Amino acid sequence: MKKRWLECLMVLTMILCLLSGCGTKDTVTEEQTADLPVTFENMMQTWKKDNNNSVTTCWYTDMADQRWLAQKASDFEKEYGIKVELVYYDGAQLFEDINQANQNQSGPDMYIMGNDRLEFAVTGGLVEENSAFDDKFWKDNYPEVSKKAFNYKGKQYGYPIYFDTYCLVYDSKLLENAPASIDDILAFLDEYEDTGSTKAVFRWDVADPYINSMFIAAYADIFGENGDDIKSFSVNGEQEVKAMEYFQSLSEYLWMDKTNISHDTVMNRIKEGTLVLGLCKSDILPVLYEMNNDNKTADGDSAPENETGNNVSEGAENAESAEDAGSTDDAGNNADVESDDAGNDTDYKVAYVPSLTAELSSACYSTTYGAFINPYGNNTAAGNMFALYLAFEDQARQYMGNGKMPVINQKYHFDDKQTILYAQYQNSKPVPKTMLLGEYLMESGNTFDAIWEGANAKEELDKLQGVMEKKMK
Repeated sequence: MKKRWLECLMVLTMILCLLSGCGTKDTVTEEQTADLPVTFENMMQTWKKDNNNSVTTCWYTDMADQRWLAQKASDFEKEYGIKVELVYYDGAQLFEDINQANQNQSGPDMYIMGNDRLEFAVTGGLVEENSAFDDKFWKDNYPEVSKKAFNYKGKQYGYPIYFDTYCLVYDSKLLENAPASIDDILAFLDEYEDTGSTKAVFRWDVADPYINSMFIAAYADIFGENGDDIKSFSVNGEQEVKAMEYFQSLSEYLWMDKTNISHDTVMNRIKEGTLVLGLCKSDILPVLYEMNNDNKTADGDSAPENETGNNVSEGAENAESAEDAGSTDDAGNNADVESDDAGNDTDYKVAYVPSLTAELSSACYSTTYGAFINPYGNNTAAGNMFALYLAFEDQARQYMGNGKMPVINQKYHFDDKQTILYAQYQNSKPVPKTMLLGEYLMESGNTFDAIWEGANAKEELDKLQGVMEKKMK
């Protein structure tokens, strides 16, 4: 009896050991899964396991993205078996409408927007935190400016796709090198002799507070380092005043009427070949490629094409609008110079936004656009998959798809113009994401206008400081 009891005890011990061993194996497997390195493939496989639907929904707000998104959705479905329903949203109250759609269980799983609207999304509870990326993945794949753009109160959101910023465009047939400062531009203006080509020397949309902020952004504190602190605001310091006094001096020197100059007229002047230098948004690139004969870039390489094989400028909305607008002068009237003839006499190149003077710096803002996850979507796992797919997979074709610059550095895939614009983005400041941004742009626009027209710079900046402090309470 004792022997039989010992045999049973030994059998039970063996069974317990086997069970214990199996448990240890399962635990190790789970830990190994949790400790997998953060890569595109690993993230996609993890979400694919959690996916419970064959359809995911994406809202977008820019028609220029339509063809590119359709192609990406088709490729995504072929690779992962998940259909993407693309919904173009053209309303004015994005988050209110997402919230309403969520209540009807028809909200998007993901949507595309700029970082300037992030506080609206977070405070409305309509965006899911991006906990998939670790610091190494961010650093290895995306520039620091994009990470800051998608950071709100210490948390990361969204997947960066493309960006918009400013650059300097100059005619290299008249300027051997890009000017390092606006002072250099003025020096060129002093020596420049117009031989009847009716060229303006230097233009930008002087009524746009977004671009005018470059004059004070190097010194001002506009909602904190990360653009999300409404209690952090200072624009009336000594350096800011000096910068705006310099801004005011340009009004008399350049004879620019802010009511007659817009971003479109600056782009049109470049297209006509009637401008030497201009500050332009990123959407100037399709215009520059379009200007080159036989779809050739200045260095002889073919201009970027989209997935259908067409020159990308044909599908770029802003390039089309510039073409349809025809030749115009600063006042919007028909210009005498024909664009084809003038264009042959120019060779426009892209350069960094210049500093103000040798002593006064400038700083350029940028907007980063990305895919954001709606936590109340019906299939957020697939939403994360498509969002990351847009932000990471085959980004070398990003510009060819919609004429917009990708956030991921394409290195050898970039041509000379794109390389400089990307470097400008890397050194830019993310546009603030606080809900007070709209108030700042409106109030600062009034301030810049007043200073441009001759008002005391110090007094106007003091007024702006006081107005914004009241709004921040």
